[in-house]
Amino acid sequence: MNRFVSIDIGQLRLGMYVYLDTGWLRHPFPVNSFKITTAEQLQTLQSLSLKSVQYDPSRSDPEPGSGAGIEAPADGGQEPVAQARDDVEAWRACMQVLQSQFQSAVSDFDAVQGLVPTDLPAARERSDALVAEYVVQLAQERDVILHLLADEGGGAACVHGVNTAVLGMLVGKTMGLQGQALHDLGVAALLHDLGKQALNIPVHAFALNQGQVGSSLYMRHVGESVALAQAMGYGPAVTTAIAQHHEWADGSGFPLGLLASDMELAGQILALANSYERLCNPPHAAAGQTPHEVLGALYGQYRQRYAFDVLQAFVQTLGVYPPGSLVELSDGRQGQVISVNTRQTLKPSVLVYSPDLETRLQLVDLAQQDLLGIRRGLHRDQVKQDAIKSLQPHRRTCYFFDSSAAIAAEKGSL
Repeated sequence: MNRFVSIDIGQLRLGMYVYLDTGWLRHPFPVNSFKITTAEQLQTLQSLSLKSVQYDPSRSDPEPGSGAGIEAPADGGQEPVAQARDDVEAWRACMQVLQSQFQSAVSDFDAVQGLVPTDLPAARERSDALVAEYVVQLAQERDVILHLLADEGGGAACVHGVNTAVLGMLVGKTMGLQGQALHDLGVAALLHDLGKQALNIPVHAFALNQGQVGSSLYMRHVGESVALAQAMGYGPAVTTAIAQHHEWADGSGFPLGLLASDMELAGQILALANSYERLCNPPHAAAGQTPHEVLGALYGQYRQRYAFDVLQAFVQTLGVYPPGSLVELSDGRQGQVISVNTRQTLKPSVLVYSPDLETRLQLVDLAQQDLLGIRRGLHRDQVKQDAIKSLQPHRRTCYFFDSSAAIAAEKGSL
């Protein structure tokens, strides 16, 4: 059993096993509990706005020169195994909290859709409240960590709306949007497919190519979504973005065939976030690409369909290997990207298959590794079966970020 005790932040030293009792947005580490192994970690911890932290003497190294103090493990070779197990367990505990918050957001949006036919003012109030929670978090100066979550159910339309809102607002933040502009983008992303429900169109009726869009009924969902948003009382900042979520920069989109110069920035962002989310989560999950493969297709094969600065900001925000990507590290091990710091996207956190460990899994924060990096992205078929069994990659890619650091008082700033 862990025996955490409080210690002043200035008394931290290398070798201490610490626990940060604070939200992930308030520190840059991939987990809340870990052993301090580098001078950079120590410096970062001491720079945090914390007066004290918790540490576990039983899992910390003895103080240098003490000759006694904390006992070393009886079997020195077990320490890496115990560390790997503790890191993975701590990560899973944090994911359970985020998973609950994500499911709450999905449930809120499900409630919005239920209110739309009968109580439009209430639907707007609930939509605004949901998006305002995101704006509060993104308004903070600290780094934002985007996490991969398990798919634990929920209607496909609701998950798509929440995912698209998260992605769109992150890119909007990267491009300098804030306050009301960021809020309007988030609402548009959340509600952009609302018309499908009114027209009884399957939520996964989607194709990237204009020629495969199908019937005029499908294309009508854009106008229907705009009409519903207008009926909820939203103005042009929201409805224009919704109207443009199927427009493409080269004029091949619909319903108006607009060029990039005809589109609003929010519409350009929403069009890209919508395409990315749909390609990551197609109707038939077995045919889905990894997020890295999807990003490669959008940046290569389909790049003419998106404004270059928006596409560049999208890659800058999610990284070349977005959460959910299957990768091979420079040491040959295989794993899955589970989170990315939007300011350090080249150094994501990876859940690595390590067959030599009892847990078979190890959490590796590449930002803390000078010599280790990602060699290449992998398709699911390129990953070893034993690694697939241990990693259990999700069939549906869901994204969320920590909300525990939200400052409630900031909600009134919109």
